[in-house]
Amino acid sequence: MSTKHNTRFATLRFLAALSAVLAFGAGCGQGESARAPSPDDEYEIVARQQKQALESGAKPIEQAIAEYAAGPRAAFPAVEPQPSEDESAINGWSFAGAVAAAPGEVTMPPECTGAADPMACWGQKLSNSKGCMACHSVDGEKQQPCPNWKGLFGKERLLVSGDTVVADEAYLANSITNSWDQLVQGYGKTMPPYNFPQEEVDALVAYLKSLGEGG
Repeated sequence: MSTKHNTRFATLRFLAALSAVLAFGAGCGQGESARAPSPDDEYEIVARQQKQALESGAKPIEQAIAEYAAGPRAAFPAVEPQPSEDESAINGWSFAGAVAAAPGEVTMPPECTGAADPMACWGQKLSNSKGCMACHSVDGEKQQPCPNWKGLFGKERLLVSGDTVVADEAYLANSITNSWDQLVQGYGKTMPPYNFPQEEVDALVAYLKSLGEGG
């Protein structure tokens, strides 16, 4: 896959994530204790600006992801998002099969080779470059359209099937490459399946583990 196609798919993934964020924010006031973010919320403003810039071609995908990840995020209600079946279907259909791994050798960034945990360092960099932080968070508090990563490793997860699983290494790896296989209650098919090289999957899992263990 060419660099041009990789950039295009990254842009499509990030646009899908931003659309999910804005859709989630628009429906936040459905619960009794929920607060619907106003159009002036900085979080939604940043998401909308990045989405418009990407759609118009005025901003490179790398810059948009970096600015969004570092931008302000309003406090969303402490409830899990409930995407409609239509929203889940649209998100899944738009990008199913489009997120393919680029051919060629996969190497760890040089700056991570000397880190205390090289794989976790690499995973953190991947989480930004792949657009993960558009929908996930790592502070343990911010409510995003997708699960918060802090303390996720080792935590029990209640699936839509009614089964309970532990977020171990195998579960996390499967959630990255086949995210619809074990959907957690409260989350629809917002995240498309990713066909990352195994080395990158391992690095992302190492990063999630480094964020602490849940109970």
